[in-house]
Amino acid sequence: MPRSPVHCLAKLHKEFEVLRKLDFSNQQHYSKLLLAGKRPRLTKAQIHLLTEGLFSNAFRCYQLFLNEVFLLYCTGRYSCRKKRVKSFLNAKNILHAKELIQSSMPYLDWSNPNTVLDRAELYLQDGYPIKQSIATNREGLLDLERVRNHIAHMSDESKRGYLKTLKNHFGVDPLRVPPPGKYLLLPHRTIVTQYYLLYYFDLIERVSGLIV
Repeated sequence: MPRSPVHCLAKLHKEFEVLRKLDFSNQQHYSKLLLAGKRPRLTKAQIHLLTEGLFSNAFRCYQLFLNEVFLLYCTGRYSCRKKRVKSFLNAKNILHAKELIQSSMPYLDWSNPNTVLDRAELYLQDGYPIKQSIATNREGLLDLERVRNHIAHMSDESKRGYLKTLKNHFGVDPLRVPPPGKYLLLPHRTIVTQYYLLYYFDLIERVSGLIV
């Protein structure tokens, strides 16, 4: 467990730097061969799968970051603004905080922003410093979770959530549902110079920075 929220954020940035480089390498390799009139070694389907893998790794890093930072704050650690976070838990240490929060649950879920908001309000005074960042970016984080769930499960239930995200992009229900990897490479609906994978990378790092 990192010593402070700042260390958690630094670790997250390093992990995302690796993910961004891998994505850049994948896209450059594929595009350069196409422009040269050569057949890429990877098919579009393979590029989509690689993109889904990068996205899933980013989401896992984000969940781990939330878990570590939240437990640190529950032991009274300071945010980088030098303001001590006040927790309603009387936790002796990080392990004790985890046991108190998890209770009889098999694991702590950090994927759903609504769950994170409820947990912040329950255990941290005024939900500080997690509540504001999550609440401000709630809709984007919900889309993030829906895409991740459909990659992980490919079930009828996950598809319903994924369709909500696609409707946010297209404005209507798409006639043909693109696989998540293809969606993640579509230009963002308002930031046309950025595709969704990079938009979600930026979203996670922005939310995480505000939390610390």
